[in-house]
Amino acid sequence: MKEEDPIDLLKKVGKVDTPEFLFTRIQAKINSPAQEQLPVSWKWAGSLAFGLLLAANLFFAQNRRPMLPDTAELLVSSMSLDHSNQLYHE
Repeated sequence: MKEEDPIDLLKKVGKVDTPEFLFTRIQAKINSPAQEQLPVSWKWAGSLAFGLLLAANLFFAQNRRPMLPDTAELLVSSMSLDHSNQLYHE
């Protein structure tokens, strides 16, 4: 059984009659302004999330303590890190 060539299948497709005023309806949909808005619950959720994020940032920014020099040196020595800024050793 031989399969039909796709070109032969396309030759069998006939013309379809379009409904009346289809183009006019399409143009009206394109030209009409979109009136979609977010639901109020989404607006409140976004505002709440932004407020919580802002509050957390302010809290952590105010409670930040600078690292003491002796603490940094202790950390470097405990991890056996080289604290020199030299890229090449002689």
